[in-house]
Amino acid sequence: MLSIKGLSKTYDNGVHALQGVNLTIPKGMFGLLGPNGAGKSSLMRTIATLQSADSGSVVFDGIDVLTQPKSLRERLGYLPQDFGVYQRVSAYDLLDHMAILKGLSNKAERKEAVEGLLAQTNLYDHRKNAVSGFSGGMRQRFGIAQALLGDPDLLIVDEPTAGLDPEERNRFHNLLVGLGESKVVILSTHIVEDVSELCPNMAVLASGQILLEGNPIELTDTLQGKIWHKAMSQAEAAELEQSLPVIAKRLFAGKTLLSVFADDAPEGFESKPADLEDVYFSTLHQHRNKAA
Repeated sequence: MLSIKGLSKTYDNGVHALQGVNLTIPKGMFGLLGPNGAGKSSLMRTIATLQSADSGSVVFDGIDVLTQPKSLRERLGYLPQDFGVYQRVSAYDLLDHMAILKGLSNKAERKEAVEGLLAQTNLYDHRKNAVSGFSGGMRQRFGIAQALLGDPDLLIVDEPTAGLDPEERNRFHNLLVGLGESKVVILSTHIVEDVSELCPNMAVLASGQILLEGNPIELTDTLQGKIWHKAMSQAEAAELEQSLPVIAKRLFAGKTLLSVFADDAPEGFESKPADLEDVYFSTLHQHRNKAA
């Protein structure tokens, strides 16, 4: 289990990236959902011991992450948002090099680990190809392979499916679900569907603060009967946005579809079954109203 208490971080430019974050993350898939700039990467980097915190604590399975970073790194796998690779180096050679850096010094054991991870991530047939020439999805799967070196107990993946096509995204999802059965896996993303499909527990982070935490299904149930929508012209939508609690606006069949969060139906609006996207947007809507 990962326990985060009162974690705060302010950068030199004055940005309050994290403001008293409290989270308890059990074994399994945990979704950290938030818009760009919410502080997700700052939180992931702090947990991964890549930056210090100003205050608070992070404890993983008895390890004080902030004071014992080396002990945490021995049990950590991390796929950052921007995963760079060496040019013209094959997948096998690059993963073997990373395995050495991870401390896998025995050649036979390292070979077994590297080949096993390439097979697990469906990259074994491409092991002789340069990673720099991989597609986005293949590169992300290679990123997971390097993160799994040493069989870590804590796995952090930051925006892993951004830019992937649907087929690669599904393949990546299946890989993550299999891993989540035995590890603490933190999925940091702004893609609501990823959390909805993968995570039994989640939190919403915005402005460096945890706004909401819980089970996606239970959180969605609290909004049933309170989400209303209507298709209209852009001009009508612009007018209604001034007077209604609009949580989302999107295009559908050439029309603008407004989603409203309210106890009673606005005139002309129809009830809509709530989903996790409504939970996310309504949470951000309420947060922005409080901040205004």
